[in-house]
Amino acid sequence: MNQPQSAVGNCLDVQSFINAQPLSRYQWRVVILCFLIVFLDGLDTAAMGFIAPALSQDWGIDRASLGPVMSAALIGMVFGALGSGPLADRFGRKVVLVGAVLLFGAFSLASAYSTNVDQLLVLRFLTGLGLGAGMPNATTLLSEYTPERHKSLLVTSMFCGFNLGMAGGGFISAKLIPAFGWHSLLLIGGG
Repeated sequence: MNQPQSAVGNCLDVQSFINAQPLSRYQWRVVILCFLIVFLDGLDTAAMGFIAPALSQDWGIDRASLGPVMSAALIGMVFGALGSGPLADRFGRKVVLVGAVLLFGAFSLASAYSTNVDQLLVLRFLTGLGLGAGMPNATTLLSEYTPERHKSLLVTSMFCGFNLGMAGGGFISAKLIPAFGWHSLLLIGGG
């Protein structure tokens, strides 16, 4: 269908508009929030590795029994990443990203209160669904909100949050677990 010439002249190319502007406060907030989401994603992904010794001692089980639990979040991440794209296309990136954060936060908190290996296995899988949905949606959202000239630097910086979260989890767990037990790291990650 042919549009009148005046309607064509009033079209706005959003990416060109974003590219022509300096980074606004709102865009910086998006960058910082995406970084924090990916940071917490890294922290929670590595959490089981940090709490396994204290958990096996507390529950009186050998570390080999925790193998499936250690993998559960990673398997959940695969399904979360695969399923979040179509959901984001349908409902929007922000909605799915907020849902992913709520999902991994809530199930990380619930994991802190688990009482046996089977319960922890299910809760870590559900946590993984949220973790897996968080990373790709944060990446896409950040890419959509930033000018081309800054995109690669900002997305790469955001991804550094994952490694910092994993490394930071080691420092945090070294302080928290001896003082407050294995639950504390999951509570921090979920909170």
